Amino acid sequence: MWDYDAFIGKSQLYFSRAENYPDAEDEASALWLLLGLEFLLRAPLARIHPTLLADVQSGGGDAIMQAAGYPLKVDGGPPKSIATKTVITRLGAVIPEFKERQDDATLLTGLRNEELHSSESPLALDDEMWLPHFTRVVEVICKHLELNPAEIVGDEIMRHGRSLVDAADKKLDYEIRKRIEGAKAFFDRLKPEEVAARKKTAKIPTYPFSQPGSGALVERTTEPIACPACQESVPLVLGAVRTTNEGLEDDEIYRDVIYVAFELSCPVCELRLNGTPEIRSAGIKQQYVRRERESLAERYISTYEPEYGND
Repeated sequence: MWDYDAFIGKSQLYFSRAENYPDAEDEASALWLLLGLEFLLRAPLARIHPTLLADVQSGGGDAIMQAAGYPLKVDGGPPKSIATKTVITRLGAVIPEFKERQDDATLLTGLRNEELHSSESPLALDDEMWLPHFTRVVEVICKHLELNPAEIVGDEIMRHGRSLVDAADKKLDYEIRKRIEGAKAFFDRLKPEEVAARKKTAKIPTYPFSQPGSGALVERTTEPIACPACQESVPLVLGAVRTTNEGLEDDEIYRDVIYVAFELSCPVCELRLNGTPEIRSAGIKQQYVRRERESLAERYISTYEPEYGND
């Protein structure tokens, strides 16, 4: 029901149907591409295990057993798969690079739903409005699955999508360059006492790096960097995407936490950068690795339940 190879094959079938139309601007072509994307999004979870796609509320709670290959006869109806919103969330945990593409996938899913469930025609728009998002999502998924996007979606569609992505990236680079120039011009007009006052009254975001004993991944932290506009020290907000290299040393558990930069707000020159694409276009380092430690005692004391089984 939720077989990895079948998902890949079904997505290819739908993508091939899109190729039967003149160009990606055709509404029917766009719809086939978005429908095919639905199956491609589910493939990475199916490859790990089909149970990741099972809706535990369906089929009388039998969906997980069904996905694991042990169907039960129940009266709750056939098992159902999880919503696409949940698929997108889980992909962010499975594929670190996909976190940057979650908004793209959500936008595409919204377009598809509006096309199928409303009287509107959201796909009657220029392909440059949605095809770059589609291309970026497909490339991240296919890279993770070690597949060639051109073989999955079609060479012509991917070449067209990549050209639009390149154009969008150049447009963003230009916009960010102008934004930095504007912030620098603003900074150059400030008097030294005004700069000092702005630095003194600035509200700097702070996030804890570790939570001893919790064993939980810290989602947010900051990294001080030089603002690309005014060169003043500014906190770059980082978001955790995954952990790696967990080990044990001298009764301490250690692991490397991989963070990706996603927000910068300079209190002096008022430069604002939101999202990883803008950070990248500004020429700022995107990935940071930090080592986190906690003692064995802290981890197990935090999870120990002294009254377990005594209810």
